[in-house]
Amino acid sequence: MKKLIDRHRDIQYTLTNIEPDLWSWSFEIDGKIRQGTTRVRLGLLAQRRVCTLIDRELKSAERDKLKKPD
Repeated sequence: MKKLIDRHRDIQYTLTNIEPDLWSWSFEIDGKIRQGTTRVRLGLLAQRRVCTLIDRELKSAERDKLKKPD
């Protein structure tokens, strides 16, 4: 089992190869833990997908902050 802990845009994420072509990922943004799986053959593609998900969540969190005036 291959496990990778890395950072993207100052967000730490974990990527684990749980079986051939199946990767488990998790990260935390603003106290919310996101986790899931992705089915890809290459580890670098799995990393790219997690980074894309992190970017999407950061954009969503930024939009929510703009909608809620404090």
